[in-house]
Amino acid sequence: MNNDCVEGENQRKVCDSCAYMANWLELPDDMLEHLTSFLPIQDYHRFSAVCRNWCIVAKQKRHAPAQQIPWLALGETEDIKKRKFYNIVEKHHYYLDVPQLHGKVLCGSSYGWLFTLDRKLNFYLVNPLSRECYDLPPPPPFYEGHLDLFEHDLPRYLEAESDDEEAHGYLREIFEELQRCLVLKAILDYDPSTRSDFTAVILYGEVNTPAFWRPGNDAWTVISGLPMGLEDITYFEGKFYTVRSPIADNYSLIYTFEVGPDPKATKIELQVPWKGDPNYAIEDRTRNFSINYLVVLFGKLHLVERFVEMSEHRLTTEFVVHKLDLEGNNYSTCRHIDGQAIFLGGSCSPVIVDPSQFPNCMKDAIYFTDLAYGHLDLYGAEDHGIFDMIGNSITPYYPRDVFHHTLAAPIWFTPNS
Repeated sequence: MNNDCVEGENQRKVCDSCAYMANWLELPDDMLEHLTSFLPIQDYHRFSAVCRNWCIVAKQKRHAPAQQIPWLALGETEDIKKRKFYNIVEKHHYYLDVPQLHGKVLCGSSYGWLFTLDRKLNFYLVNPLSRECYDLPPPPPFYEGHLDLFEHDLPRYLEAESDDEEAHGYLREIFEELQRCLVLKAILDYDPSTRSDFTAVILYGEVNTPAFWRPGNDAWTVISGLPMGLEDITYFEGKFYTVRSPIADNYSLIYTFEVGPDPKATKIELQVPWKGDPNYAIEDRTRNFSINYLVVLFGKLHLVERFVEMSEHRLTTEFVVHKLDLEGNNYSTCRHIDGQAIFLGGSCSPVIVDPSQFPNCMKDAIYFTDLAYGHLDLYGAEDHGIFDMIGNSITPYYPRDVFHHTLAAPIWFTPNS
């Protein structure tokens, strides 16, 4: 074959390729809209960058993106002040420049929205992708000294010069400590992107007091009638549920409450013993402690126990999952979770993922983040990994020297734009 033939063949290939691309660009809008329903959020944005017509289709958002796998929300980069996120499936970092996240502690994550708190105790609810934001009232005072801080010291702190270290350094330390530890967890009952009548609930203060807020309210409403030491909250079948870890006895206690003008709390007549074993050796609890989570899985409420060894670094050793029968006041311990994956963390709402849709996601596994609330200077942020329920083993999903915010451990964030 002579050179003219080769050149002609190459030109035909180029022309065929151009025609093929042109056909893609000319796909009807309804077909393009259908395609977007299969795309995760990062591919959804890549789709919108192909051409003008595809961008218009993507902005219409007639189909929600496909199920998202949570990203790990890390800290800010010191040089460019962008918040760092990690996609565990792509093994790729994303850097988002969101002013509402600058210098903030992330104290909650729900439906793709982040609860943030700054050093002056300004409280926000932010969607870092859509940039929507709600200004929230500050968390309520939880003891008399705290009330004095709000009424007397906070105004002085707000008026202080940033470089007035000698006069106001002690106030800065106090408010930075409050920023780290004031809010244990914050969740939503519905996605604010789809419903304006959503409710936010927090656990705050020294004894993890629950309180709720709705758009239009001037302050948080404290929910009374609940014990101290609550560890988690979730929304299930029109009610909020919360759990108290074993303290004086060997059982986890579960409560439910409704929000409204006269919020009421009710104790569920169901007690779950440590590890599901009422005879579990009490002396073992001197070497370990547990953290409880409430998770909705397959339309049922589950209690997930996380056991942490009291070592130099406070490392998680295992998880135990119990399915709760709220009507029969009973429970059953699960050996597996039917091939699903649970993403858990101290401040974020649990996320259930079907690993069959994500090749690099492990089934019957619990992905967990560090729970060093305000103690990263002591324990670091090394306690994270994947707990394999079948093999009863833990493997890391990120380097142990994880880059984190200096004030808070990483949390899960499910992209939602």
